[in-house]
Amino acid sequence: MSLITVLGESLVDVVGETAHPGGSPLNVAVGLSRLGRKVQFHTEFGQDTYGQQIAEHLSNSGVQVAPGSVTQRSTSVAQVEMDEHSNAHYTFDIHQQIPAVAADAQTALLHTGSIAAWIEPSGQCIVDAFENASADSLRSYDPNLRPDLVEDREATLKRIELLISLSHVVKLSDVDGQWLYPDLQAWEVLEHVASLGPALAVMTQGGDGCLALAAGKRYDVEASPTNLKDTIGAGDAFMSGLLYGVLSLPDLVTALRDGTELKSEDIEQALRGALTSAALTVAQAGANPPWLEDFTNALTH
Repeated sequence: MSLITVLGESLVDVVGETAHPGGSPLNVAVGLSRLGRKVQFHTEFGQDTYGQQIAEHLSNSGVQVAPGSVTQRSTSVAQVEMDEHSNAHYTFDIHQQIPAVAADAQTALLHTGSIAAWIEPSGQCIVDAFENASADSLRSYDPNLRPDLVEDREATLKRIELLISLSHVVKLSDVDGQWLYPDLQAWEVLEHVASLGPALAVMTQGGDGCLALAAGKRYDVEASPTNLKDTIGAGDAFMSGLLYGVLSLPDLVTALRDGTELKSEDIEQALRGALTSAALTVAQAGANPPWLEDFTNALTH
């Protein structure tokens, strides 16, 4: 089975007095591994109690942790507050120094996102990995912004747009779009993102589903039915479901990577899988993406 390489932060989401392993890239790595993909995760977490919890979570989900990811430093933490609509709001204590990806690494997919992609020293490590990736590797990116951590808006936007330009698939939320491009409407955001290079640009809209733009064609797909518990990890489960769907369609991988003709039915199938993954996740507490059996059952019923 082809290897997927994910780069980015590990942390714990502390809700009340309960800690849940999290971080957007970690959630995507876990989501893809639970869907039966072979995943190696380049990250940083400590050997403290929180770090041990992360290590156990990754191990139980079958994720391979890249050598050098476990350090002597404390594990990063996100304090989570839930509002009256069950939406999560975060306060972070985060640091990431992740191990580099070997220049000759063979990987079917290279994915990154969120905080580690624009803070240092992890940010430059991720840019280097994307710039040096094999021409055979699909690259994906989710900005998954945390505006409260942004100290230099111009520098952050520049880094985000660089990673967009280096990616074949980009997913962002409507909230990300509003922060990045406050003067643009949703479709205008996607058009701008697509103009930077990615073959598939997707915007999640919470309970309203998602929008996507590929080869100039627009897609507007409704959310899958669900019973909302909380929204923690919803966007990450959408991302892992989307990437699983893309990788399950070899012709789509080739088209996205090489710029050949895209089939609408392939895009629609991948988006439906992404929305199904998100719907299953928000029906549970914390970032808890589905396993393959539950995901497959939900897709077929």
